[in-house]
Amino acid sequence: MKILDPVLRYLALTGAASFALAACVTVVDVVLRKFSGGILGTVDYVQLFIVSGAFLAMPYAFRMNAHVSIDLVSAFFPPFGQWLLGLATGLLTLAFCCLLGFYSTRSALSMLSSSDISMNIGIPMWIYWLPFALGLVGSAIAMAFNVVDQLRADWTEAGKGTA
Repeated sequence: MKILDPVLRYLALTGAASFALAACVTVVDVVLRKFSGGILGTVDYVQLFIVSGAFLAMPYAFRMNAHVSIDLVSAFFPPFGQWLLGLATGLLTLAFCCLLGFYSTRSALSMLSSSDISMNIGIPMWIYWLPFALGLVGSAIAMAFNVVDQLRADWTEAGKGTA
């Protein structure tokens, strides 16, 4: 599991860089509009960078349990109930990520043989689907490790759920 964490961290940093690129392209486009016509394809670039940023950061957020969780009800459960709820939500999240990862990977692969391109500057659509699929498959892998961690956890430690 120690091998996986640096890989997921690298994906998250790539996602953060992608968000930074989206911001830079937007700012440069706004500035250039004062002098000329701006950047051709700004919408295509920004959409690609935002989707990439969000989905490449997801696996790391899942692995580090840095996602949003609401413990309004679970705080009243005994330690075993919290452990069991953490296991159940981890398994449900894992199943959901596996399902989405499978179908997004299928779609990304079908886009490779497709001639679909983006609206403005013609970026092949598989480039949009690649970070989407990679992020969801990575999220499924991260959640699988979280479920294993939850199964190994001492159920007497309250509030240590995976999701």
